Amino acid sequence: MNERIYLGLGAHVVCIDRRNGGEYWRTQLKSSDPLTLVVSEDVIIAYAGGSVFGLEKITGRILWENGLSGLGYGRCVIATDPEGMARQVNSIASAAAAQQSSSSSD
Repeated sequence: MNERIYLGLGAHVVCIDRRNGGEYWRTQLKSSDPLTLVVSEDVIIAYAGGSVFGLEKITGRILWENGLSGLGYGRCVIATDPEGMARQVNSIASAAAAQQSSSSSD
């Protein structure tokens, strides 16, 4: 199970530990507007202030920024590849089943 939770708060993306609430990292983006976030397989995609950002999941480091020239500053809906998400869910389920199987045989 993934132990990290990603939050979009004000101008920040924050990563916290789901078990104890401890903070792993926070990254400030260039907007004070609420952020839109999607967590994909290896990148967090965040929209803020008319730009879309790619952040590294482990460190919060900004990997890239696209200013979306000419599209304005309105709300943004972000979607990812559902097949990619299904692969990720299946991988997590397989790992959990393997862990449960090894725990049962101990």
